[in-house]
Parts: sequence; structure tokens; C-alpha cells
Amino acid sequence: MKMGIISEERDWVTDELKSKMEKNDIDPVFIQPSKIVSSIASDVKFEHNNRNITDLECAFIRNIGDGVEMFHRFDTLKYLENYVPIINPMDGIENAGNKFRTSFLMEVNKIPHPKTIISEDVNKALIAAEKFEDVVLKPLFGSQGRGLVRVKGRSTVAKLKALNTFKSNNGVIYLQEFVTNPNNVYRDIRAFAVGDKVVSAMYRKSDSWITNIHQNGVAEKCEVSEELSKLVLAAKDALGLVYAGVDVMESSDGLKVIEVNACPSWEGLSRVSDTNITQYIIDAAIEYSKRC
Repeated sequence: MKMGIISEERDWVTDELKSKMEKNDIDPVFIQPSKIVSSIASDVKFEHNNRNITDLECAFIRNIGDGVEMFHRFDTLKYLENYVPIINPMDGIENAGNKFRTSFLMEVNKIPHPKTIISEDVNKALIAAEKFEDVVLKPLFGSQGRGLVRVKGRSTVAKLKALNTFKSNNGVIYLQEFVTNPNNVYRDIRAFAVGDKVVSAMYRKSDSWITNIHQNGVAEKCEVSEELSKLVLAAKDALGLVYAGVDVMESSDGLKVIEVNACPSWEGLSRVSDTNITQYIIDAAIEYSKRC
């Protein structure tokens, strides 16, 4: 059995997948998206380093890179998905990679989510910002806490300046109500769902309101409650994912989904978890490839 690991660069996740595949007698095949040659109306439709890659049982997507090339690479993998099961599915990755799409999918599936406004009109965004006690501006496409702007306590003029700068940098204003933790601490929950189970969860705590591990957040074990499990699985399924890292905030009126990650790392989580997360993912991949 051969499984692909699609990534422009190797990191902890790719190495962890490789190690676990080998322990399961699976041959890992590393694939750089930039080196895939795709052909249409040809017998060999996909080559990587002169190798036909359509014989893979399935393939994991880790990192397709940045820049304008990523759009072509995404389409290449969308094409490849017709011949090789891709994990996560490309539609799910697209849903999770766009914060607006994630937000409206939470809304239509009645999954608790912070109040959110999306607009290209700075003045309309300012009116919305004035209605909330505290708001955060987020790039539609981004991860690891980069590019976030909080405007609490700013004057109307200062908010307008922040919104104009954000609009200039990002094109679209995605404005979300800041969720205050009822325990008066800066923390959120990263829960990891695989198939029909939330296999592990952690608190991410920080002295700053940005709690991502890559932004110096500290991981602590979090017990998976029934409420958390139900919410996280609903969010994963709403986006069409096989596995997901779901970010959840505690609030005075219950848990709320903040973000869903379709290509998450579980490096930080693995340090505080007793669960073999990678094995769950490999098992889910085998089952998913059988169904496709």
C-alpha cells in the first residue's frame, strides 16, 4: 500500500505521518505540488519526479505553498482527486480556508459562532464595529494568528483608521465580535476530530489575546465534554472534512466555534495528549480510501 504526503516542505507533521505509515506497513510517497506535471487527454495524467502518482491508495495534503502558484496547485489537486482519494477533500479544504465560508456554513447549520460582519464598505464596517463592545478584524485567508487586529478601546477616528488600513491590506473586512472568556483568562480550545470522534483537545493559554501555539500560547490538556464533542463534530461535518482541528471559545452563553482547520498540525496537542492521534488519522485515511 502506498500513501502520498503532499507538501512543499517537510515539517513535524509530514515526518510524523511518514513514521506512522511505515509502522503500519504503508509506503509513504512525498509529493511536492510544485513538481507535479498534469496532463489532459493523456494516458499518464499526473507525474511527480517521473513517477505516475495515480497508484496511491490516498494522499494527505499538508502544505501547497504560498503565492499565486497555490491557485494552480489547488486546481491540480482538485483534478487529481478524481483518481486518488485526497485527505482532506479539496472542497473541505476550500471551505475551511475561507473564514467567510466557514462562518456562513456555521450559520446555516445552526452551529454556535460569534456574530460576524463581512463588508468591502469601510463605513458600514465602522457602524458594525461601533455596535460591539469589542471586535477583531481577521484576514479571510490566514492561519496561526497572523494579521489579526483588535480595536477595543479605540476612538471612532482610530477605528476608522484601523479599518481603512485593514481594507487596504486585505481587500475585504471580516469583522467578528470578540468573545470574552467567562473565567477572565486568555484561552481557547483546540479540539481534534477524526471521523466520528473527537480524539483529543487542549486549552491554549496566553498572556495575550492571541493564543495560538505559534504565537507563544501554552498547551494544557482539556477534557472532551459531550458539549464540546457534539459542537466540534458538527463543525467538521458541516465543512465536509475527514479530520479537523476546530478552535472553540468559551463564552457566557456556551461554546462557540471560531475557526476550523483542514490541514492542522497536532504537534502541540500531542505533547499534552495520551491519544495516538496520528494512528487515528491513518486509520481514517484507510477507511476513507475504501469508500471512495
